[in-house]
Amino acid sequence: MAFTTRIKQFIYPLYIYWKLTTKQKFQNLDVIALNNLKIFSNRNEDGIILSLIKALEIEKGFFVDIGSNDCINSNCANLALNINWNGIFIDADEKLLKIGERNYKLFAKNRNLKFIKSFVTKENINQLITDNIGNTTIDFVSIDIDGNDYEIWKALDLKPKIVVVENKIEYGRYDIVVPVNDTFLPSYWGASILSFTKLSEVKGYSLVATNNAGFNAFYVRNDLLQSANIKILPLKEVLNNS
Repeated sequence: MAFTTRIKQFIYPLYIYWKLTTKQKFQNLDVIALNNLKIFSNRNEDGIILSLIKALEIEKGFFVDIGSNDCINSNCANLALNINWNGIFIDADEKLLKIGERNYKLFAKNRNLKFIKSFVTKENINQLITDNIGNTTIDFVSIDIDGNDYEIWKALDLKPKIVVVENKIEYGRYDIVVPVNDTFLPSYWGASILSFTKLSEVKGYSLVATNNAGFNAFYVRNDLLQSANIKILPLKEVLNNS
C-alpha cells in the first residue's frame, strides 16, 4: 500500500494532465457516447453522471464523495476537474486524501473543495456533512466505503438530485444487507441491488442506471424524473444482464 501511494504521488500529475478536457467536449456527445465514457471513474460512471446532469440541467453543482479514496480514481473527479463543480471528499485514509489534495491544488485552484479525514458511520454522517457544507444544496452523492454503504444512505438526511451507491451485484435477486461492524470488515459485506432499490423507494428515488458491470447503481429523486425525461430502469433488466 505504501509503495502504491508513493507511485501515485509521482504519476498522478501526468495522468490528470492527460485527462483534462473541456466542458464543451462533453456537451457535444450524444447520449450513447456519454453513457460509455470513462475518464477518471472505474468504468463508465463518468458518462452516466454527465448524461444525468445534462438531463437535469445542472450547470455547476456540488458533490459529496463518501469513501473518496485518493480523490482521483473517483466518481467525482471529473466533476471537479473538468466540469468545475465544488464539493467535499471524505475518506478515512489521510495519506490518500493528501494525494488528492495536492493534485487538486495543481489542477483545480479555483474550486471550493474540502478533503475530510473521517471514518464514516451511520451515526456521524449527517453531522460530518453539515459541519463542512452548511446549507449548501447538494446535487450528487457518491457512496463507496466497501462496507456499510446501505446503512450510510439509509441514515443520510440529505436529498441530493443523484445518488450512486456500490452494491454487491453478485447477490443477484436476493434481498441481502450484510451487517458490518464499524471496526471489522467481514469476508462478505455490502447489500444487493434489490435491497438498495427497495431503500431508494422509501427515500423517494428510482433506479435509472448502473455501470456496465452492475455494481454501481444510480438513483434519481422521483420529483425530478418527469421534467428531465429520465426513465426508470427496471431492476429485472439489470439482473438479467448481470
